[in-house]
Amino acid sequence: MSQPVDAARLKPGTYPHHYVYRTMYSDMDGFRHLNNGVAARLFEEGRASMNMDIFGTDVLVNPRAGLQLLVARVAIDSLRQAKYPGDVEIATGVSRIGRSSWTVVQAAFQDNHCFAIGETVTVKAAAGRATALDPAERERFEAYMLRSSDGA
Repeated sequence: MSQPVDAARLKPGTYPHHYVYRTMYSDMDGFRHLNNGVAARLFEEGRASMNMDIFGTDVLVNPRAGLQLLVARVAIDSLRQAKYPGDVEIATGVSRIGRSSWTVVQAAFQDNHCFAIGETVTVKAAAGRATALDPAERERFEAYMLRSSDGA
């Protein structure tokens, strides 16, 4: 994500799905900030939460034979420091729905400030091969599309 950040991506209201996490002591680095790995882990939890809403819990914890949600690409930009203690809000939405893949965009907020943004491409696969999203899945994804910059 080497391009300038769209200002809407820095607003929680742009995203339809939210996950709140209470930071832990073990999240802190030697400089008393949240370490760089924390954003990756929290973005993963936000994606997992949204994917369970769309596909059901079993797709992640007890998938039917051969079904997989494969991460094809992950990019994370750190924008500022975050701290311990404190809560972090992970905001998640979908920016693109393809035949068998979708792009998830996310932002991490603490004290109403965005400290990281992320983008992930995920592919629905069966037996290791991309497989088309079915109409019901596509419809559920529509509910998670990014909102307009005013949050409407």
